Amino acid sequence: LRDVMATGRGAYPVAGVCSYCVGNLQIPGYELPWEDATFVYPNNLASPLAIEVEASNGASDYGNKYGEPVIHGFTRSFGQRLPDGERFEWVKPIMFSAGIGQMDGRHCTKGDPT
Repeated sequence: LRDVMATGRGAYPVAGVCSYCVGNLQIPGYELPWEDATFVYPNNLASPLAIEVEASNGASDYGNKYGEPVIHGFTRSFGQRLPDGERFEWVKPIMFSAGIGQMDGRHCTKGDPT
């Protein structure tokens, strides 16, 4: 939303994009063979599953309040133990967001302050 509204002399918000990269989801009752159940996450961080749900709800809520629905994005959940024993995973999540909008070409540049 801010990306669109801060453009030149203003633009019209159309839609939002939100994407997430997190560790293994470890959904209770839905065991997946590639997820390592021994992976421990820091107590001071939200779980990957909580991040997926709460960040998505927050992004949608924010956009909906301004009439900018989230219509596109992606999610990646990945965690793996490498052959040398190293853990390779998004322990600290990544959230991408973007705004899609349109503007009149005459409003591309800001005017001189008066």
